Amino acid sequence: MIITYYGHSFFTLALENGMTIALDPYGDFYGYPKRSVQADVCLISHHHHDHDGVSSLRSGAKIIDQPGLYRLADGVTVTGISTWHDDRQGALRGPNIFYIVEAEGLRIGHAGDLGCMPDESALSQIGGLDVLMLPVGGCYTIDAAQARQIANRLSPRVVIPMHYQTSCDPEMPIAPVTAFLSQMGAQNEQAPLLRVTAADIGQRPPVVTLAVRQG
Repeated sequence: MIITYYGHSFFTLALENGMTIALDPYGDFYGYPKRSVQADVCLISHHHHDHDGVSSLRSGAKIIDQPGLYRLADGVTVTGISTWHDDRQGALRGPNIFYIVEAEGLRIGHAGDLGCMPDESALSQIGGLDVLMLPVGGCYTIDAAQARQIANRLSPRVVIPMHYQTSCDPEMPIAPVTAFLSQMGAQNEQAPLLRVTAADIGQRPPVVTLAVRQG
């Protein structure tokens, strides 16, 4: 599996069977590059403009934007788990879906715009994760300290931070990734992508910061 980061909360998972899954694409968003990404399936955690930008995808992607279990292919499933975009049970920003992609012997979690610690029912459904894409910037989501608490509770083998301020969105009132990396005792070293298998996941560092793909 190859995990590529396009900035904000937008990722793709490229699977060995040729399927590509997009997660939370943005459309026309601050100074991020305009995208035209090929994907077979697109997972949308909630319908805010910076997470449901299907205009960044070429036509034909199957859209999943509701909680539930989805079987995409032999050995490939998606589970959407209901969580909240804020700490007031959605009163401020509404619901959020935490997605689990299971493929190639791996469990990959994307927390969307998670705004608080998931309740015990959601935590039980999430279960053990190999990779967790977690918002860390605060203001609209959990902040760095809360992200560390959630990472400690879920104990994924690898955490990929997302939804933090970059040079593409300096006006956005969220913190840069350095606050989370400090919380986790991790270095600010950016990888161009993450290639991972069930056999080598244990060789990856506990926190991987991905560079925003250019072009």
